[in-house]
Amino acid sequence: MKKMKETKFYLTTVLIIATYYAIFNFVARLELVDQLSDFGFYGLQILLIFLEGIAATVVLVKSQGWDEYGRLQFRWSYLGVFFLFFILMFLWVNITTLIFPSTQNGSEMMKEAANLTGISYFVMRILYGSLIAPIVEELVFRGLLMTALSKFKNYYLDVVVSSTLFSLIHVLQYGWALTDFIVYAGAGLLFCMLFRYTRSVYWPMALHILWNTFLIIASLLVFGY
Repeated sequence: MKKMKETKFYLTTVLIIATYYAIFNFVARLELVDQLSDFGFYGLQILLIFLEGIAATVVLVKSQGWDEYGRLQFRWSYLGVFFLFFILMFLWVNITTLIFPSTQNGSEMMKEAANLTGISYFVMRILYGSLIAPIVEELVFRGLLMTALSKFKNYYLDVVVSSTLFSLIHVLQYGWALTDFIVYAGAGLLFCMLFRYTRSVYWPMALHILWNTFLIIASLLVFGY
C-alpha cells in the first residue's frame, strides 16, 4: 500500500512538471490561443500556471510532504542566510551578464513588457512576474520535485535535477542556448540550496519573489517599463 502511494506520488509529480512544460512550449503556440487578445492570452497562461500551483500543493499535502517542508519557521540564522543568498544571486546574475550575452528569456520578457499597457501590464508584469510565477515555480521545482527526490538528497540528486529542470523551463521555450541554461541553472541552484538549508519552501519562495520584484523595479527605473 505504501509503495503504491509512493509510486502514485512520483507519477503525479512527473505529470505536473510535464504539464508545466506543455503550457509554455505547446499550449502558448496553439493557433486558437495565439488569436486571443493580450489580456486573454496572458490571462489564460496565468490561470493554467495558477492551477499548476494548486495541483502541486494538493499533491504535497496528500503525500505528507507539506508537513515537513510547508512549515514557516523563522530563525535569525535563516534570515541572515536569506540575505546572503540574495547577494549571491545579485553577484551571479551580474557576473554572467558580463560574460554571456543576454538570455533569450530575459530579452523576450523585456520586449513583451515594452508592449504591455494598462491592466495587461499589471497582470503580466506585476501580478504574474512578481508573485504568481515565483510562488508556483518554488512549489513545483523545490517543494514538489525535491520532496519526490528526497531519498537521493545525500547525493545532491534532488538539487541537480531541480536546478536543471528549472533552467530548462526558462530556456527551451525560446530555443536551446547553453549560456542561458547556465544562468538559470545557477539561479535554480541557489533556490535549491536555500530550500535544503531552511527545510521550508517559504524561504526560497520569498527569495524568488524578492529577486523578481527587484528586477522589475530596476527595469522600471532604467527603461521605464
